[in-house]
This record gives sequence, structure tokens and C-alpha cells, in this order.
Amino acid sequence: MERTPEGWSRELKNGVYVLTRTFQFGDFAKAMEFAVRVGAAADDADHHPEITVSWGVARVDWWSHDAKGVTSRDVSLAETTNQLYA
Repeated sequence: MERTPEGWSRELKNGVYVLTRTFQFGDFAKAMEFAVRVGAAADDADHHPEITVSWGVARVDWWSHDAKGVTSRDVSLAETTNQLYA
């Protein structure tokens, strides 16, 4: 099993384990800006998470559909997501 990056947890979602983390912001606009930055990093890596945005919150889930779970690529992108939040 791949390691779990700092601040992330594993959750069973539709029968597949995903890395998940919820990020807090001061308002909706900041949460959206973060989601856009994560989306740009995902496009660069050609690997895309599920991102859910609401007022002051962005939840990011990383997993690999083809592997039916978490891979080293997901761990790396979760770490990149942490850096984008810092």
C-alpha cells in the first residue's frame, strides 16, 4: 500500500480507496482559486482528481481509475496539492 501524505486520509468511495483531504479558506473565491491551481497541476500531470468546492471549503480526492485505487502518482499529486495550499 502506498503511504498517505501529511494531512490526507484514505476513504472507501464507491468500492475504491481514495486519498482525500478537505482544505479550509476564508471565502468561496479563495476556495475556487485553489481548485483552479489544483486543476492546472492536474492538467500538467494528465491525471485528474475529483474536486468539490463550497463556501470556504475545497475537498480533493486523488485515485487512479485504471489501478482501482491509490498509486504513487496519486501520492505525489497529493503532496503537490499540499504545496499549493501552503
